[in-house]
Amino acid sequence: MRYVCIHGHFYQPPRENPWTGRVPLQPSAAPFHDWNQRITEECYQPNADNYERISFNFGPTLLQWFETERADLLNTVIQADRTGRLRFGGHGPALAQAWGHAILPLCSARDRRTQVLWGLKEFAFRFGRQAEGFWLPETAVDTATLETLSLYGVSFTVLAPHQAQTEVDPRKPYWVRLPSGRRIAVFFYDGPLSAAIAFEGLLADATHFAARLEGAFRDDSSPQLVHVATDGETYGHHHRDGDRALADALDLFDGKPGIRTTCYAEYLERHPPTEEVRIVERSSWSCRHDLGRWSRHCGCAADENLQQHWRGPLRDAVSGLREATEEPWYARMTRWFDDPWAARDDWIMVLLDPSTPRWDRFLERHARARLSPAERAELARLFELQQRLIQTETSCAWFFEDLARIETIQVLRYAARAIELGEALLGLDLETDFVAGLAQARSNDPEAGSGRDIWIAAKTQP
Repeated sequence: MRYVCIHGHFYQPPRENPWTGRVPLQPSAAPFHDWNQRITEECYQPNADNYERISFNFGPTLLQWFETERADLLNTVIQADRTGRLRFGGHGPALAQAWGHAILPLCSARDRRTQVLWGLKEFAFRFGRQAEGFWLPETAVDTATLETLSLYGVSFTVLAPHQAQTEVDPRKPYWVRLPSGRRIAVFFYDGPLSAAIAFEGLLADATHFAARLEGAFRDDSSPQLVHVATDGETYGHHHRDGDRALADALDLFDGKPGIRTTCYAEYLERHPPTEEVRIVERSSWSCRHDLGRWSRHCGCAADENLQQHWRGPLRDAVSGLREATEEPWYARMTRWFDDPWAARDDWIMVLLDPSTPRWDRFLERHARARLSPAERAELARLFELQQRLIQTETSCAWFFEDLARIETIQVLRYAARAIELGEALLGLDLETDFVAGLAQARSNDPEAGSGRDIWIAAKTQP
């Protein structure tokens, strides 16, 4: 049997103002209020009937926006996973994702664990099952990241072919043996086909799209999986009517004998790996420079003529802010908890459901004694400090070509809220060093100025 799997990574940078919880007007998204609304109309809604037939992951922060603004679409995505289980032998097509879309190999071990656990726990909360697979933001990977996934029960992930140390056949999965003695399966997607979908107009004709996928099979009878992975927004937002091309191609395969559409978990159960491979440490699908895209000027950007030396100071400022709060936050939390970091790992459940029963269960599990209403309020603000620090590592802030873009400004707002909370709750002076670091970064736009100038504008905007 020949199998086809099309994976869509559906994600948007978080856009909510951290003080109000609302998405501000984004004029660049006109005629819509903001980019979430625009891309929902161009992509997420038009693909409603496709989700159950493909493999997909939705960023947790995007699903939170659905919950508030488009509950109908959130229900559509959840139901697609349930219906997909009937199609794919009991395996849902949805994958989990790191909660805050951070580059996990660049996170501290503690933050990497929280990012993974928050992603897995939110997935279980929404989809009603444990995740079998996990999408790594930007497919950024190292051995420590795979160890974390394996430790918490993840069976597989998806990487680009150049992330294997040796040439691989993308038509079959591989085991990656880990230092702990555990192992995890990796699917390496078809690189040329995925690039053709994303960048070369393959979605202009559904028949040609399906033919290219079918043409990637070897001419033999062994089990084979042809699979591609792109941003989900490719289907309708980046390429108009891409959602229709995807639907028509899937229809063609549904009617073709000898080819079956599948999801990764179903294929893994039917045809587990028979070979092992080693990964390229600190690699990703969108940067081949040791993750330089999120830490320094490496040349990876939409406009390669512009400099990105600002990335280093931004990374250092964010890391320094986290490090400056760690010990004071921990000391404060030990008033109530024996293991504050374990409590942080579980806090996502209160974020998802802040009802009194959920609060009570959380405190019964982690706190040494009952807390007064005032103590609960303080505790919520201390955990919000951690949430905002986690959000300052959102990868989109570094991805593009300039410091003054809305994605970076969003991260600076998270930092501003974290500083506000840290100074009020822990009595720290956090802003001085943070801004001194940002002052070393400069925008490509002379009018935008330095990181300090952008910071002042970002934290004073509503």
